[in-house]
Amino acid sequence: MHYHFRAMVRIGLLLSGFMGLCLTSFAQTQTYPKGYYQFPIRPGLANSLAGGLGDLRSNHFHAGLDIRTEQREGLNVYAAAEGYVYKVAVQRSGYGNVIYLRHPNGQTTVYGHLLKFSDPLATYVREEQYKKQTFEIDLFPEAGKFSFKKGEIIALSGNTGGSAGPHLHFEIRDSKDNFLNPLYFGFNEIKDVTPPKFVNLAIRPLDINGRLNGQFGRKVYSPVKLKDGSYRLADTVSATGILGIDMVAHDQMTGTGFRYGLQCIEIKMDGNEVFSYNIEIFPNTATRDYNNLIDYETEQKTGQRYLKCYVPDGNNFNLYKTNAINGKLNITDTLLHEVRIKITDSYENASELVFVIKGEPQNPPLPVYDVEINPEYIQTDVQENTLVIKAKYYRSAIPFATLYSNGKEVKKEPDLYADESAVFLTDLRKYMPDSVKIGKTTVKTFLRSQIFPAVASSYKADKWSVDFRNTSIFDTLFLTGQQNFNALTINNRGTALKDYISVSFKPETVPENKERTRVYRYIDGYYRFLGGAWADDEIKFETRELGTFVIQADTVPPKIRLVEHSKERIRGFIGDATSGVDHYKALVNGEWVLMNFDSKKGYIWSEKMDPTVPFEGELTLEVTDRAGNSTILQTELKDLPVARKKTKKRKK
Repeated sequence: MHYHFRAMVRIGLLLSGFMGLCLTSFAQTQTYPKGYYQFPIRPGLANSLAGGLGDLRSNHFHAGLDIRTEQREGLNVYAAAEGYVYKVAVQRSGYGNVIYLRHPNGQTTVYGHLLKFSDPLATYVREEQYKKQTFEIDLFPEAGKFSFKKGEIIALSGNTGGSAGPHLHFEIRDSKDNFLNPLYFGFNEIKDVTPPKFVNLAIRPLDINGRLNGQFGRKVYSPVKLKDGSYRLADTVSATGILGIDMVAHDQMTGTGFRYGLQCIEIKMDGNEVFSYNIEIFPNTATRDYNNLIDYETEQKTGQRYLKCYVPDGNNFNLYKTNAINGKLNITDTLLHEVRIKITDSYENASELVFVIKGEPQNPPLPVYDVEINPEYIQTDVQENTLVIKAKYYRSAIPFATLYSNGKEVKKEPDLYADESAVFLTDLRKYMPDSVKIGKTTVKTFLRSQIFPAVASSYKADKWSVDFRNTSIFDTLFLTGQQNFNALTINNRGTALKDYISVSFKPETVPENKERTRVYRYIDGYYRFLGGAWADDEIKFETRELGTFVIQADTVPPKIRLVEHSKERIRGFIGDATSGVDHYKALVNGEWVLMNFDSKKGYIWSEKMDPTVPFEGELTLEVTDRAGNSTILQTELKDLPVARKKTKKRKK
């Protein structure tokens, strides 16, 4: 595909001896003063991590450390260094309750998923929430208004926001808001002597002439660990052409069962460096680029996250040092080639995988079959820049395909045979077939248009259209689209987007209840709310994921269940099964009351402006879902029941 590269980050190495292990040619631009920061949880004691910088997460690289808190909340969180609060926020998802401390060295530390802020910061946040009458809030106090010395308690650890369990999320950012690896600052609380682990290796042809074991397709290999700790592939790989390596591997840390991201990857073929990768530092503004750096299609299908060990087209990260073809392997002969892959963690623990690729002939002769195509088994797929057509066959006639593009016909014989199928390959950069005929059967490819990156563009069909921003896609997109009654499929969910696109869609049947009907993204039987706005009989919505979109109504109002509504506190659960809770509001005698919200549990609880003043009168609680349905609950506040003393029964 077209390659658009913008250098965004210069990678620097530190740690004596580390230069020989990873990316020796990168300039040193970062310094990591030991002792400047103290560990923010249980300083001076042995700690362990649930996550590290660069871990592969959903839609992003993990931005810091997840420090374990003994599976409980309420541990003291200490300021890692002297600084002032430049930002404090309360969020339903994401970091939950979070503090950003700016330090005299220009760097920033971030503390996320907190249970409570320390005073007077906690009082300030609560006052602003009441002033703005909102639970979720972003605040930027004036510089120096809330200052902390190194080692002062700034909060208690928690499980707020998008956290999957109690822990402290901790980041160190430079003056340009780039994420740095906190482990490089010399925290003695974390020890690690365990090397990383290879899990799976995938190899794929990256151009139309590439072959792997005689096929045009990705193949997964399982590395075998030997007694000396190194890894091998059991079989020799047979291949030709331009190849790319994808890999599932993770770091392991001493004393934990968690998996962590890799810091460095090095690949050599026949002793020559092909590819090097280091995630010591990366920009806060570009974490979405992660979806272009993994095998996004496999991640969407299986949940496995394969990191691409070559520079993908459309890359914006300067995380690499590569050969002349961006870290790809080029097999042009029939010789044996040794490939060595070394993976390294932040503590210089390393593992190595060795395997052999044997070159195939560039144009091996195709087997001659007398076959007849079974039209019920014709499949089309787009891989990289290539349209792949597969057709099952019977043994009776020689197959060929007729491709139609803008009224022109192109006849093709099979490029190869695989799994009792004839396989036809077409370079979509040369022409885009709208349909293909094999035997007496014609199938549509649903290819619509070629969309180029870095340019705002649009495509309009009869009843749907798509608008692309200049930031919407990583690289050239071969747009496919198909409308089926009240559903619209755009490409497939394995196609990654960088930014939002706008979609307009006129369904076959316009719903009567349009004000409660919105767009949902359909994934394996589950519908995820997207929203949208109606204009006459057309609904327009935005999405950062492709796939199948369905229009459906939500007319069921949210649920409310109170477990306490006393003069001291209000507690309960709210939820909506279809579109989800959009907003809620609690009033006591007409006065707004702050209700904290744990969105993972649907749990809400009150926080008074003045804890000494009891609630009096009537409670009104209103919850509205994202389709606009509302539920209103009104009830009188009660005194807390007086606890009865238990009396012991006398034995007769």
